[in-house]
Amino acid sequence: MIFFSQTISRIAWVRWTVLLLVLMFIITPLLALQAVAQDDDVGLPIHPKAILSTITRQSGEGEGTRWVKVHFTVNAPYKQVVKFYQEKVGRNAQISEIDSGKLLNTLILFRRDLTDQFNVNISSELGRKVAKVELSRNFARP
Repeated sequence: MIFFSQTISRIAWVRWTVLLLVLMFIITPLLALQAVAQDDDVGLPIHPKAILSTITRQSGEGEGTRWVKVHFTVNAPYKQVVKFYQEKVGRNAQISEIDSGKLLNTLILFRRDLTDQFNVNISSELGRKVAKVELSRNFARP
């Protein structure tokens, strides 16, 4: 009788553990997606291959302006990331590219109007399959 009691207890414990794991796998992606959705005020999309655990966001206000910065690492080659953001900003952007031999860097500057300015800074070590991105936006408060 003790054997059956222990078996039933273990089955209940396994069911409880499986239930908790299932809930964790359901809730974790939803929380990550919500964190990404909060970055909409930077005015540019976060690259689709961004590594969610690397996304950080900073913001602040002062002197009549507001600023937002988002940093993240992208699991894609540097040139793909640069092309993605060049397509998003359009033709009116100023683009500066630097290749130091070990580090590749592209800075994209543009504005939607006089009070809404954007910077996209993309960098990668030569030969690496990942790129680091910083999106920033400065805009005047109404």
